[in-house]
Amino acid sequence: MVNIASIAKEKNAIRKTIIQKRKEVDDLKKNENSTTISHRLFEMESFKKSKSIFCFLSTAFEVQTDEIIRESLRLGKQVSVPLLDSEEGSLRATRIPSMDIEFVAGRGGFREPTQNFRDIVPFSSLDFVVVPGLAFDAFGNRIGYGGGFYDKFFKKIDKSVVRVAIGYGFQILDLVPHTKLDEPVHFLVTEVITLRCLDA
Repeated sequence: MVNIASIAKEKNAIRKTIIQKRKEVDDLKKNENSTTISHRLFEMESFKKSKSIFCFLSTAFEVQTDEIIRESLRLGKQVSVPLLDSEEGSLRATRIPSMDIEFVAGRGGFREPTQNFRDIVPFSSLDFVVVPGLAFDAFGNRIGYGGGFYDKFFKKIDKSVVRVAIGYGFQILDLVPHTKLDEPVHFLVTEVITLRCLDA
């Protein structure tokens, strides 16, 4: 029988370790790795074929996603970013016209477009999703920040939508503790590997 409390404790320990490791990545390395990861993502066939992308807006310590968003827009793809509703415990997708619009710090400190640039789109329009996370494994298991927002989001989008998690090489572990409530991703992209997950 799965011990939920034990798994939660393991996840929290992993979160602390990875958050600390990410803080130790200097800006030059972070920017170099982010560029490499972006270009690996651009080489994916599923990215090339996609028409409507959902991509998170990176925080200071995450792999930087601005280049992914700018290139997607340049290629004529529709780009949506997350809007966090922490009261509802859910994410919405809002389409953005460019990265030169105004952003504000939303709940949890995550960037969000200002009210003037919010164009909510249905999840049914999405075909390629780029998500953050703190730890991953080759089966596609993922540890996020603990809010469960992306697990709920994954349950609402179509099974055919390609789910890609991006992170640094040290964020891939042998096995990530998980329960049936945790939703896996299909691909992992780091500065060293593009991995199709074993359970994808």
